[in-house]
Amino acid sequence: MKPCLHPSIVTTDSLESYLVLAQRCHYRYVDVDFRWIEEAASRQSIVHVQQLFESHGVELASFGLPVAVYGDETAFQATLSQLPEVARNALRLGATRCVTWLWPSVDERPILYGSRLAVRLRACADVLAPFGIRLGLEFVGPHHLRTKPYPFVWNLQDLRAYLDAIGAANAGILLDSYHCYTAEVPMAELLTLEAHEIVHVHVNDASLPPNEAHDQERCLPGDGQIDLQGFVAALEHIGYTGPLSLEVLHQAPLPGGDEDIAKRMYETLNQFIAHAREESIGRG
Repeated sequence: MKPCLHPSIVTTDSLESYLVLAQRCHYRYVDVDFRWIEEAASRQSIVHVQQLFESHGVELASFGLPVAVYGDETAFQATLSQLPEVARNALRLGATRCVTWLWPSVDERPILYGSRLAVRLRACADVLAPFGIRLGLEFVGPHHLRTKPYPFVWNLQDLRAYLDAIGAANAGILLDSYHCYTAEVPMAELLTLEAHEIVHVHVNDASLPPNEAHDQERCLPGDGQIDLQGFVAALEHIGYTGPLSLEVLHQAPLPGGDEDIAKRMYETLNQFIAHAREESIGRG
């Protein structure tokens, strides 16, 4: 496992300064707002963007699914047709993961809604497969987002069942510590996962109890009350070896400057990883 820089923990909105920051703080992986990449490619070229990544020694860990899976059929088909080009460009930057999230509750009857969405997500996974890119789906746990008439996918058990229904070999789980916390996923359930089921991982923390935690009020790993050491140890135990991305959605400013935060979080995640490995060796 390796720490992955995420734009949510810094204030810069410049691709080049973001990559410089990642390099200075020793990150190998970065998540990036793909609009930054598209804007830089339109000004220069995707080759120029690729050279930027390579010169700073970083790889793109993942990119957001740019398809209107919740839109009408015209919008869905139009954006699906653009997915191969996005996938091709993302792959040039190192990304083998494409990610999106699922609503935990919906207004529409779930059989109709879920069936249509499964067909669309399978179509997206089918487009990504020839590029060797996996599609990671995220369940969303916070209670304040479960208020619509019909429950949908809001916990790990639901997500695994829905992935079975989608039936795409390259589709799997985007696992987020905040959503595991707010959905109160037991550690024992995390340990039932197999490494191949996980596409990508988000790591963040919470200052409030699970039933009060708001999706946009997360805190930096180690600054809250989620058992992140146990979370990372579970990932180590099942053999996950991918990035741990620092997605920390927030409204109030995070304490510290960009470089201070990025360095501290790199060290914090590496400490979690090192302790998890020591525990694993001890058990072995």
